[in-house]
Amino acid sequence: MNILLATHNYYPYNYGGTEVYVASLAQYLIKLNHEVSIVAAVDEEAFNTNPVIFEDDNLKVCTYHYQEITVFGVKYKKITTQQIYSRQSRQHQNSWGELISTNDTFKNIDLLHVHGFTPTIGLDLIYALKASNHSIKVISSYHTAISCAKETLLFANTLTEQHNNVDDIADMLSYRLDIPYHLAKIISNISPNINISFLPSIFNLKNLTKLILNSFKQLNELTDEWWVYSEGIKNHLIKKGIAADKLIFERHGIASFFFNQERISVPPYKFLYSGRTIKSKGFNTLLNAWLNLDESVDRELWITGYPVSEDKKILALIKKTSNRKDIIWLGSLNQQEIAKIYLSVNTVIIPSEVYEIGPLVFHEAIASGCSVISSDIGGCKELAQYYHDNSTTFKAGNATDLSKKILLQNKKSDVFTPDTKVSTFKMHFENILRKSKMYD
Repeated sequence: MNILLATHNYYPYNYGGTEVYVASLAQYLIKLNHEVSIVAAVDEEAFNTNPVIFEDDNLKVCTYHYQEITVFGVKYKKITTQQIYSRQSRQHQNSWGELISTNDTFKNIDLLHVHGFTPTIGLDLIYALKASNHSIKVISSYHTAISCAKETLLFANTLTEQHNNVDDIADMLSYRLDIPYHLAKIISNISPNINISFLPSIFNLKNLTKLILNSFKQLNELTDEWWVYSEGIKNHLIKKGIAADKLIFERHGIASFFFNQERISVPPYKFLYSGRTIKSKGFNTLLNAWLNLDESVDRELWITGYPVSEDKKILALIKKTSNRKDIIWLGSLNQQEIAKIYLSVNTVIIPSEVYEIGPLVFHEAIASGCSVISSDIGGCKELAQYYHDNSTTFKAGNATDLSKKILLQNKKSDVFTPDTKVSTFKMHFENILRKSKMYD
């Protein structure tokens, strides 16, 4: 088959869980003798070193190879607020059509697999591809909370999971305006359903929220098959009206080099945070929790990346910790380097304050012989129950509760019972393709 994998970002310009998954899937499909290419959004820097193959007033596209796979890097040269929320624009769809008509790679595509749903990798691309490839099949993977207007799957401005039959507009208003949900419902009922384009988006939230919900509805209509990676998301999408026979559930797999490695158990007790230094990942809660604890030679907090953040409040917290000798910044690490770090770590902390779909870091930590402390929401909560022998949760966003769980974990001996439920990517892809109807 001729397969196009569409993802929001990709190597070597971005590193994250979706990039890891897409790269692994691409390599697996190539071993099955499929033709695979990738399309992803890129920043302007990508065009400094890679040839531009298409450019008009709306769209700019370069091409490069990563791990011997052709990647098309895409940038929208202009974008409106409406597009950001609706994920579509007639002008950009036409530009995609022009690109497709001039490039053989985008012709005769059998399968489009969508791994990101953004203005750039969104409805414009899908509609244009379907117009030129009439028999194309579409798979959408649910990697992030794209069915939620706030993209958190949490209720209003709280850190609790979204209720059934939630009023999406009031939900968004409560979250963005930081007001109680009942007040947001009143505002939603009395506010006019019009688009006042010359005002900031905060004044148009009712209309913009409807655009987000409609874009997901269109994505579902265009999608032949959904891949989901947690029971929670499967149940959520069924409640959203997606037919159960369109859904394939299979927990994430991970790279084989995370398995069967010899651990290095040397004091002090080591906690690891591997993620971005942003609020949605709970990084501020982690730092506040660690600052609640006295500095001790018996424990260390290791953090991947560097002590920087675009969030001013988090940057202030980082500065507060700068004199502590029990916090170690590890710099940027690739997957193999992270795998080696896990072997020296006792517990991995995943303090996310959004609904994680089923984070790879959780599976990697368990496979590597680490315990996990995670927030008690979403995919983290589900995986803590799934790997219950080696996992514990704390109340999401509660630094005091996280401090207590860190102290309790610190007192435990480093005895770990291997969990055989963790899958390799190979096992994961074998299982999910066996269930898929798109490869028939």
